[in-house]
Amino acid sequence: MKGVQILVASFCLLPSVLIAPVNAKTSMDNVVKHLNNSCSSELIQLAEVTLKTNPHRILSYNGNTTDVHLFNALAVTSYRDRDSHVTFHGVKNIAGGCDTSVTESYVLQTSCSDARHEAFSKWDFQGKLNDRTYVLNSKRIKGKQAFLTDQLPDICLVTTRQVINN
Repeated sequence: MKGVQILVASFCLLPSVLIAPVNAKTSMDNVVKHLNNSCSSELIQLAEVTLKTNPHRILSYNGNTTDVHLFNALAVTSYRDRDSHVTFHGVKNIAGGCDTSVTESYVLQTSCSDARHEAFSKWDFQGKLNDRTYVLNSKRIKGKQAFLTDQLPDICLVTTRQVINN
């Protein structure tokens, strides 16, 4: 009988677990709490969306700790099949808001042509920067671009960039 009560209690709790928002806390919270940067909340939110629950380490650039207008940090994050570098920027704009950007770079063990068809098939082709670099625009995420550069016959350097103006 006790097992049935636990099972029933579990089912009663299930809807609230499914409805609860997923908040992927990152180490950006710790990085920005020591700074006087007006972009802290935007950077925390951007890191949560970008890094999710993946293992990562963030190192901020602390050249001038009194600079409240510019923030720069580099993260290394691990996915199941690769690591990547992620750069976060935040800058106070003239209106008093905060403009942010995130840039991520990694390599894929495939040609950029194949990567474009497999991983970026739903992105719009914008053009080429040179003979080896495709520029693509995300259809789903405003302000997000991808740059695919062939390095060797079967290696593609991928860099994504998203700029968020507030």
